[in-house]
Amino acid sequence: MEVNHPAPLRLLELAAHSLLSNEASVLLVLEQLTVNLFPPLLTAAFAKGHRKALKALVQAWPFPFLRLGSLIVQWPNQDSLQAVVDGLEAFSAHRACPRKSELRMLDFTLDSEQVHSKGASEALAKFPFWLPSTVKAEMPQAVARPKPTENMKKGPKQPWEAVEIHIDLFLRGPFKLDKFLSSLLTKVEQSHGALHLCCRKLHIEEMPFHSLLGILKTLKLDFIQELEVFDWFDWFWALSDPNLSATQLGRIFNLRSLKLIYYNWAFSSRGERPSSYFLSQLTRLGHLQKLHLSYSYLSGNLHYVLSCLWVPLHSLEICYCRLLDTDITYLSQSPHTTCLKKLDLSGNNLSYMIPRPLGTLLREVSGTLQHLDLNHCRLKDAHLSALLPALCRCSHLSSLSLSDNPISSACLLSLLEHTTGLMELKQVLYPIPVDCCMYLHGLSWGPVNKDKLCQLQAEIQKQLQAMQRADMQWSPPLPLLMQLVQFE
Repeated sequence: MEVNHPAPLRLLELAAHSLLSNEASVLLVLEQLTVNLFPPLLTAAFAKGHRKALKALVQAWPFPFLRLGSLIVQWPNQDSLQAVVDGLEAFSAHRACPRKSELRMLDFTLDSEQVHSKGASEALAKFPFWLPSTVKAEMPQAVARPKPTENMKKGPKQPWEAVEIHIDLFLRGPFKLDKFLSSLLTKVEQSHGALHLCCRKLHIEEMPFHSLLGILKTLKLDFIQELEVFDWFDWFWALSDPNLSATQLGRIFNLRSLKLIYYNWAFSSRGERPSSYFLSQLTRLGHLQKLHLSYSYLSGNLHYVLSCLWVPLHSLEICYCRLLDTDITYLSQSPHTTCLKKLDLSGNNLSYMIPRPLGTLLREVSGTLQHLDLNHCRLKDAHLSALLPALCRCSHLSSLSLSDNPISSACLLSLLEHTTGLMELKQVLYPIPVDCCMYLHGLSWGPVNKDKLCQLQAEIQKQLQAMQRADMQWSPPLPLLMQLVQFE
């Protein structure tokens, strides 16, 4: 049951507000209330911060599901959230009597519409630990645990039946536990298994290891599907210990997306790899589909990482990792090329890998590739021209990004002419041409000649119209695009 309804107030809502005018009366008549009065009553109590009523409503909730995301966005009230958590104290494995509540899942997450609603930014400001999910991904079918359905037949719950609490977390150091989060973790620990804390998406940034380890012990690790970790330099000793974080990673075996930023990979030519314990845990991630590695020194060692993944990836982002031609060669020969839909090699110097091995890689992924990002790869006119045959074979390509490459306007127009035949290609992000600005170390630098850039944009639009590809959008980097709109 998701608690969300439009204005104006309906009759049931008016009844709920009337009841809450005397909060004590709600507690007295709660067991006699009809079930259809519970949702509007909880909404009104949450909006007005009636803590006693909220606590009692949670403990007597007559439905299997209670989703609070929409209420948090509308009324980001710390006291109301705390009251909901206080209501969980009745859920204990040590209770001898059956619970009144039919609650099986308490959900604090948001759907994509709620994330983009007006109140989302205010809610996130008040609860900085709270990470809204933009995608409601299901567990992989082969490993998904049985879950109750919304229309399931209700009945008395077994005294030991666990309640799942769904919340996605943003954990950032220096770390001090938020009052709500601290209380929630305490309730889960004290429930002795009656409450399961389920986090689908977990973001970790500069967290002290001892603080994080305590939180990980509280989470149901097999529920995590998206893991993002930033700044692992202080973690390096822990990642090299088979008894600590590597073991934790191996327990997140339903992981579908892994993002590591600034991870200090350590490889040795003598075969002794301090990262070997961590790499051995990657073999246990049998459902991983997306891998993102950024700002990590991987030169010549990409095969150590990819060879641990025995299921082909759908998305691979290796940005600013100082890749060598041997890395691209290995990737082009790996099983991952059979399924890749997204490939991002931005921030690596690819200028000496053309036509091979980069062209070979593009030919290998041409049957599935939909998104290609080659930003800041030091590509010039000759490089792009040499890549065109392989690029034009990517018949499913829908987006192409080439920002921060020193390419001329003439070469970009040639690229347009050759790629208009890719009927699924809808978005192209092109760099500021070298005839419109200066480049330094592969990056655009200094003032931009907006007159020339506007002329190029006009010519691109003219050619798109002539080729009947008005559905294809070509644009420079977004900040500059906004300036061009104002300039015109």
